[in-house]
Amino acid sequence: MILVKHILEDARRRLAVLSREASVCDAAEILANAATPLVVVCDSEGIAVGVVSRTDIVKVFSRARSDAFNTTAESIMTKPVHSCHVDQTLQSVWATMGARSLRCTPVLDNSRRPQGVVHARDVARALLDEVTDEEVLLRDYVLGIGYQ
Repeated sequence: MILVKHILEDARRRLAVLSREASVCDAAEILANAATPLVVVCDSEGIAVGVVSRTDIVKVFSRARSDAFNTTAESIMTKPVHSCHVDQTLQSVWATMGARSLRCTPVLDNSRRPQGVVHARDVARALLDEVTDEEVLLRDYVLGIGYQ
């Protein structure tokens, strides 16, 4: 079984964190980068309290118009945070993301501090690689390759 910690390196590269007081413009600037699909909003102690996605940004600008520039990340963030843990299996993360229609989810430690952001694409790739590796091993076993 593959765990979240096996894909944590990629997840760490896409981690972006903002404070509750950060502006929507700060969040939009981060989310303009295609490699950053989600911003984790943290309190003053670094504990995740919400997330902001591109959809949240679009909604606030479409509704609030010019007032959106005075809006904070806290006022538009999605909460509670649906997250995963490094010791969780990718199969369970995949199931949760699918059930909640999430494209990505933050990885939080035991103290709820962000460690990274897992993208569904990473999970799917890792699960597919695992199946492919098992298929190769099974084929080699059946054909007697590498066995004496």
